[in-house]
Amino acid sequence: MSFLHPAIAWAGVAAVALPIIIHLLFRRRRVSIEWAAMELLREAVRRTNRRLQFEHWIVLTLRCLMLLAAGLAIAVPIFGTSVGGGQARRLVMVVIDNGASSALRGGSESELVRVIDEVRTMLAQSEIRDRVGIVLASQSPTLVLAPTVDTAAIEQALSRIEPAQTPSELKDAFMLALATINAARLDGSASGEVARVVLASAFRRASLTDVSSISGANTANTVGAVQAKSDASAGTDAASTTPRIEIIALLPAQDSPSDARVVHVDARPAPAGAAVLVRAVIAREGASLEAGQTFVRATGTGMSAAPERAVLWEKGQSEATIDFQLLPAAQVAGTRKIGVEVHIEDDNLSTGNAGFAAVDVRSELEIGVVGRRTSLDASELERVPSSLWISRALSPSVGSGMRVRDIDPSACDGRALLGLDAVVLARPDLLSPSACDAIGKFALSGGVVVVIPAGESIAQTWGQVVFPKLSVPLRVAAEAVDHDPPLRLAEEQPPSSLLSSIAPELSALVAPIETKRTVALSGFSKGEVVLVNADGSPLVVAQAPRRDDGRVERGMVIGFSTAPELIWTNLPVKPLMVPLLQEIVRAGIQMAAGRNEVAVGERMSGEALAIMRHEATIQPRATEGNTTTTLAIGQDGVSTNLVERAGIWRSDAGAMVASNVRPASIALAPNAPDSVRAALAPLGDVRFRSNESNETTAQVPTGADWSFMLLVIALALLLIEGVLSRLFSHASLPSASSTDETVSIVGRVRVRARSEPAMSSSSSISSSGGRT
Repeated sequence: MSFLHPAIAWAGVAAVALPIIIHLLFRRRRVSIEWAAMELLREAVRRTNRRLQFEHWIVLTLRCLMLLAAGLAIAVPIFGTSVGGGQARRLVMVVIDNGASSALRGGSESELVRVIDEVRTMLAQSEIRDRVGIVLASQSPTLVLAPTVDTAAIEQALSRIEPAQTPSELKDAFMLALATINAARLDGSASGEVARVVLASAFRRASLTDVSSISGANTANTVGAVQAKSDASAGTDAASTTPRIEIIALLPAQDSPSDARVVHVDARPAPAGAAVLVRAVIAREGASLEAGQTFVRATGTGMSAAPERAVLWEKGQSEATIDFQLLPAAQVAGTRKIGVEVHIEDDNLSTGNAGFAAVDVRSELEIGVVGRRTSLDASELERVPSSLWISRALSPSVGSGMRVRDIDPSACDGRALLGLDAVVLARPDLLSPSACDAIGKFALSGGVVVVIPAGESIAQTWGQVVFPKLSVPLRVAAEAVDHDPPLRLAEEQPPSSLLSSIAPELSALVAPIETKRTVALSGFSKGEVVLVNADGSPLVVAQAPRRDDGRVERGMVIGFSTAPELIWTNLPVKPLMVPLLQEIVRAGIQMAAGRNEVAVGERMSGEALAIMRHEATIQPRATEGNTTTTLAIGQDGVSTNLVERAGIWRSDAGAMVASNVRPASIALAPNAPDSVRAALAPLGDVRFRSNESNETTAQVPTGADWSFMLLVIALALLLIEGVLSRLFSHASLPSASSTDETVSIVGRVRVRARSEPAMSSSSSISSSGGRT
């Protein structure tokens, strides 16, 4: 026998002691006082005492049994878990996939609602009340309901589940479910129960990207490992009877709905004026991509909303780019950063219909150029140093939007870098170790560092010192190499966010560039190349600072393989020079400002101990219900919690970060059933829900719920106890006969008492007569 509520059963057993305790407490200790009439009653008490004690024991026993039956009835005893036919009580852990793709709507209901309804149907098919626990599979997985038989609590937990914007993590959720089962077996609460894990998911590409997403090396044979651990803790005899863990999965969805989403938003100030240029990438997917249109809107904080534009899709087209120009409307004076939102009309999946970006809108940027400037006349152009060419390119005229500050290498320290947005190292060979440390801290705090080879020397030994201080893997060769004939830039340049604003004119701008001397760069990936020479060697490389553990930090480091001096290249006197440096610096500041974009489901980087607050979006999404609206940045510069929603986050100090949904987390393409089977196979014996519609109930025996019968017994005992208590109280009229009997007994006692003196007197008379 087992109980659905063991604690209540023990409470019922303990309640049996209450009548006994009350009986003992109310027993009065009488003090004996001798008085004449007492002798007359002693005989009557001796005659009735045994009967009264017997009556008291009957009433006390009935009261104890009544409390015991009531307690066991509330605890719901289950008989016959080892014999009979039926279904044993189970410990069911339900893993519900409420990731970003679960908000997909088909008709009036979302896919998550349909999955939850199927879970309800599965639970309702059980003949007895199983213990049910619920784990949510959105990142990071959470146990929202500990195993319980309380149907109201189970229904309440299911009704509160909403789609999240974070990706699905079925593997981690499955591991959490197994850990919960193992904990229940170790503490004995799951004794005799059949453990079952239900994977409630549509298993779309967003939840199951490939076969290894669940069946990784750490997950293979996990069920067996948990079973072995439970068996070992239970002992040899118990292990042989420990029920195995069953795994049930819902059937994978096979439809391929059409959906459009905002993939990326790039916003930056216009080269002239106060406007903000916005470029958005819109993508769509589905079984059949027919010709159509999608309406797109863009707006920004303190900016006038741009007119709505339409993306005209051709048949089979899956991606498009659209541009907007936002003009200031009610912007507060002194505003440093604003948030930009691009959103499309609602469709089957609202998650992903909006994209966000944070943009720096200051009218002027502070740029520091580290190098020695000399006084030269116009006839000595070949001797003009890099620092002078760079200063003229960044600030060719008043009102260019950039203010240049010259810094001598010997005076470069933390104080000299205060207030700068970017620094250009034109003479890195003259920097002291302390100056390198100061520049490294500047880069990690969100600054942009542009590194130029030392133009006055062929030896470039500085690279082994400067780049490690900047926390990037980029390296330079020890010596520069001359090229004859000069190198030319490739006609087709790789796409780069740093030069996206001049991308249409880039092929014409790079055509006349010739490079006579370069220094070889190494330690970069293909995606970090900004400009490339015709021979495949890079001219410009951009990298983000990284910690020792590989974590990307704030800031940006941009390295050149040639110095902008005429003895190295003709770049300084060509039209590419000004837009190249200005766009690299301006776009680099936008991209490096606190790494101002983070994916939903990741941790946010920012200023240590800052509090980031989520700003209201233009169109609140249905999936923004129960999510965190504040994030605390820890001492290490990383948020303690994951980012749970898309939008703009702002701190009191003015820092701003845009969070966006990962495109992979809302991929709606279905997975073939065979692929899902292959992914789940290493977990153990997995059965799909279609095979469970007519579940056999003869696998493990069970019994009936006796709680109602015990309640009837408790009421019957209560009624009997009431009648007997009334009867044994001797307060009714028929008890008068017993009173008469008592009086007669007392009369006989008196008669005997009187006869004893008479006999003694007669004996004395006879003795006296004899003497006489």
